[in-house]
Amino acid sequence: MVITFVGAIIAAIGLVLMVSAKVPGLLWLMMACSLFGGSAALLLPALGGASVPPVHFALLFMAGRLFLPGSGQHGAIVGAARANVFFALYAAYAVATAMISPRIFAGQLDVVPMRFKYLRWIYETSPLAFTPQNITVSVYLIGTLLIAMAAFITVRQRDASLRFVQVGVVVAWAHILFGLAGVAFKGTAYDLFVDLVRNASYGQLDQSIGQIVRINGVFPEPSSYASYGFIWFVFLFECWFRDVLPRRTGITAAAMALVLFFSTSTTAYLGLGAYSAVLFVRFLLLPASLPVRKGLVMAASALVCVTAVSGVFFLLPEFASTFWHLLLRMTVEKQDSESGLQRTFWAAVGLKAFVTSYGLGVGPGSFRSSSLFAAMLGSVGVAGTMLFLAHLGRVVKPLRHSTFFASSGGRALTTPERIGAAASWTVAAILIPASLIGVSCDPGSDFALFSGVALALRAGRARAGAQTERADGEGSDLPDADLAGWRLSGGYSPQPGLDRAPGTIPA
Repeated sequence: MVITFVGAIIAAIGLVLMVSAKVPGLLWLMMACSLFGGSAALLLPALGGASVPPVHFALLFMAGRLFLPGSGQHGAIVGAARANVFFALYAAYAVATAMISPRIFAGQLDVVPMRFKYLRWIYETSPLAFTPQNITVSVYLIGTLLIAMAAFITVRQRDASLRFVQVGVVVAWAHILFGLAGVAFKGTAYDLFVDLVRNASYGQLDQSIGQIVRINGVFPEPSSYASYGFIWFVFLFECWFRDVLPRRTGITAAAMALVLFFSTSTTAYLGLGAYSAVLFVRFLLLPASLPVRKGLVMAASALVCVTAVSGVFFLLPEFASTFWHLLLRMTVEKQDSESGLQRTFWAAVGLKAFVTSYGLGVGPGSFRSSSLFAAMLGSVGVAGTMLFLAHLGRVVKPLRHSTFFASSGGRALTTPERIGAAASWTVAAILIPASLIGVSCDPGSDFALFSGVALALRAGRARAGAQTERADGEGSDLPDADLAGWRLSGGYSPQPGLDRAPGTIPA
């Protein structure tokens, strides 16, 4: 095991936060570490050159703070485990199949290995066998569960839910600036910094088509950069829609949308297109859920964007022609490209594994896929997929009134409840890029982060983040009576429904 300079920096900060008993601070550290998707904190030569990403390395310090004797968090851990019970069962089942299934079905089908030294052609396969990657993905799944529990525990603390949004705005702007800097300073000394930070053992791709440099920031490739940016765009847009720090979240979401549009990533275009379609259907079926003021702002923003893009294309016709050609190549022509054919083949391997294993799955880490759902079916089969869907339903709560409206049971939602609803929509949106680029059945740290937030803030009438005044002057989101009740009760009660009046609809 070799610690990198990235890991050394994280260790120094993590130790300080762990010793100073700053649980929220450790979550903010993990959120900052998630920006460095192409970095490695630890290198593990014994596991075939595997590496530990920064966010999972930072998780070690969070786990130490929560689980060590004397932490005072044992009761909170039990509550977090109960809330994430379906995902805990999913992770346990996945780890069991990762250890057993590759040995049972060894040699019965050819798969695309998770790691390969040489890729001689796009349909490269090898016989199914137990590999170190079965262990690696199992560890990642356990880490995903712990991230969800850590997020659940953290945002239920006083003011932590609103702080989560504020930190999210900073993370989103950092992601935007990393992407723009990579394009603006391409070919300069800035490339040395990027190469230094992107020290993981993944395939690090710097792509350009003609004179257009594709945006990938400090992520391994444009698709992973766009996927991460899309996640934060959805969360901040949903927060703006629900009037959670609307000035900050609205401007940041608009900036992120523009960067995604010019990222030339298929993942970005399909993500934005699918989410726009969901919004259209959502407001079409439930028009009362769209406030007139928000609708006018969205329409005006769309008009401004169309006008601005048209103006750029009119003034720069050569750029317009190149960009349009690139847009076609990354969307309608993508399926027939070498990359598209390869990804289709990888997804088909997962379905073949599902059939060959009679619906049991051949174990996480046994093969590389290009879709979370194909990987899930092929890895953990019917039982694991049903556990994941049960967890997803518990997070998203598609039948709850507060999922679509700003009030429930005759009362306005509190700020934490609105943040929880925004996180729920983000979890659903994460599945859009994951269904296109997911390499294994691990939904990832971002899924865990937002699912933990959603479960924590929508379990009951979550008021932990309530505050009488906001630093940016946007005012309180709670009526005085609600704030008074929160003060008299001594804060937020973690038991679902404890502070809800009889007969009211759960939020």
